[in-house]
Amino acid sequence: MIAALLAATISISLDEVLARYASALATHRTPLVETFEYTLDQTGLHNGEQVHRVFRSGDDERDELLVRDGERLDLPSVHIYHRRKNRYTLERLAPQPDVYSFSFVGTQRDGTHLDYVFSTANHAENGFRVTRVTIDGLTFLPLSIAFVTDTNAGGGSVNFGAVDGVWVVTGVDAHAKLGTGLATEHLTFSGYTFPATLPDSTF
Repeated sequence: MIAALLAATISISLDEVLARYASALATHRTPLVETFEYTLDQTGLHNGEQVHRVFRSGDDERDELLVRDGERLDLPSVHIYHRRKNRYTLERLAPQPDVYSFSFVGTQRDGTHLDYVFSTANHAENGFRVTRVTIDGLTFLPLSIAFVTDTNAGGGSVNFGAVDGVWVVTGVDAHAKLGTGLATEHLTFSGYTFPATLPDSTF
């Protein structure tokens, strides 16, 4: 009976889900040039809210702090970074089938289609491990991943979605133990654009 109920909720085989997932990851490319804004809410070690505007081209990044604790700055505080990898791309974060083992958890309905939830295991000692992934049933790209870190009993989740046909990060929740307390961060990303180039003066 349980097998029948499971079969009724799965529109394609699990092997096919994972095959399409692997293919979607292999063909997806995060644009090298992008701009976006993000809001950062912190509690614990630091309490406060910030709004940033970011310009990226390859590994060059311009980060402008626009709002601090509800007050818009007269002049943005600008930081320029070189050789800084984009931390939130699928290429860096999504669990790869050749590295992780996947165990089916269940499905969840998303409008007229199903999304697929898997627990994941990677026993490599790399300090960052994905423990669960929800795979979109249309694109077969990750909608969300849950992760843990070896540092300060950290963990959290990263959410993704489509903007102009590009799968990008939309939100991050993270937590870590610091001393006897708990520090948390919540990031919300918005306003994506994908220009062909940025002016040299950006960096």
